Amino acid sequence: MPYPPDHKPKTHARIVRVAARLFRKDGFQATGVDRLMSAAGLTRGGFYAHFRDKTQLLIESLERVLDESQENLLGRGLDALEGDAWARAAAKRYLSSAHRAGPADGCPVPALGAEVARAPASVQKVFAARIDGILRQMAARLGGGTAGRRRAIQLLSSWVGALLLARAVGERRLGEEILAAVRAQANPPRRRRTH
Repeated sequence: MPYPPDHKPKTHARIVRVAARLFRKDGFQATGVDRLMSAAGLTRGGFYAHFRDKTQLLIESLERVLDESQENLLGRGLDALEGDAWARAAAKRYLSSAHRAGPADGCPVPALGAEVARAPASVQKVFAARIDGILRQMAARLGGGTAGRRRAIQLLSSWVGALLLARAVGERRLGEEILAAVRAQANPPRRRRTH
C-alpha cells in the first residue's frame, strides 16, 4: 500500500522538529544520525531520503527555531509594545527561569552559537541572515535608526550571554542572579527632572 502524498513532507517536518530539540539540548556534534532518527521513530536509512547531510538538517532546524525565537521576542502578546515597555517585557520573557531550564525548547543562539561559529559558511550565512532580521525588527520596536539598531544589538547580545552564562554556572542561585541583573538592564532608571 503506497504512502499518502503528504507522508514525505510530514516525515521531513518531524525530523526537523526532533533535530531542533536534540541539537539545542545536547549540541549538534553530539547528536548522531542514529539517535536522531530513532527519536523521530524512523530508521537511519530514511535520513538520506530527506537530507543531503547533517549540515542541511542543521540549516533547516536553525531556520525553524530562529523563526520561533523571533515570534517569541516580538509576537505572542508583545505585538503592540514598543520602546522600553517592549524591552522590559521581552527581557522578562527571554531571561526567565523556565527558559534557563529548558534549552531544548528555547532560543538556539545560546545553545548552538559556539557550534555555528565553527560550522560551514552555508550554516553561518543562514544564521546571520536570521539574526539580522531579528535585530531589524527589534530596532524598529526601539525607535529605529542607528540608535535603535545599536540598542537592539546590545540587548540581544546581553540576553544571549546572560542565558548562556546562567546555564553554564550550573548553580541555580547564581544563574538566577545573572538573569535578574541583565533583566534590570532592560529597565533603565528614569532620569530625575531638575528644576
